[in-house]
Amino acid sequence: MMTRSSRPARSGPWRLVSALSVAMGVAFAVLLMSISYGVSERISADLDVPQLRDAGFLDVDLIESILRALTVAVTAAMIIQTAAATATVGWVLMQSRMREIGIRRQSGVFRGRLVSDFVKEMAPPVLAGAVAGEVVGVGLGMVIRSVTVLPVTFTPVSLFASFPITILLAGVATTIPAWLAAGKSPKSMQAAQ
Repeated sequence: MMTRSSRPARSGPWRLVSALSVAMGVAFAVLLMSISYGVSERISADLDVPQLRDAGFLDVDLIESILRALTVAVTAAMIIQTAAATATVGWVLMQSRMREIGIRRQSGVFRGRLVSDFVKEMAPPVLAGAVAGEVVGVGLGMVIRSVTVLPVTFTPVSLFASFPITILLAGVATTIPAWLAAGKSPKSMQAAQ
């Protein structure tokens, strides 16, 4: 039978903070990558005129190479930003729960169980945030496409690249601090507080 102190806390603002952080990161990643792909595709289509290539006034191949490089750079930057924000929030949230980890360790909860509980606890808000971010990002993209001149093109990369990376890093950002904290002796955790 599990005692109250052997279970992780189930309440608190950290769930909302986690979900919102992930949602914002994923939404912005989807939106900016989709705009980047749309702009690149539009300019490439406008430059795909035989007269422009034949006239020699523009190096169309160079412009297309620059557009591809910019699209890759924006995509990479958005994925890295989303990953960094998610990892930071996860790390900070786990660090703020050191007292709880210490109490649970004192009550005899094994290290693996403690880490498993925290990962299971973090998964629902992170998954909900990632799904909400996808929906918000696509919704914003559709609104921007309909009310502005910005072309927005949804691609598999713009839609799904940040999702698995965000989930993975949220798991890592939860697991590492929980594992490190769970490995400390309860006495050393009390001394640090």
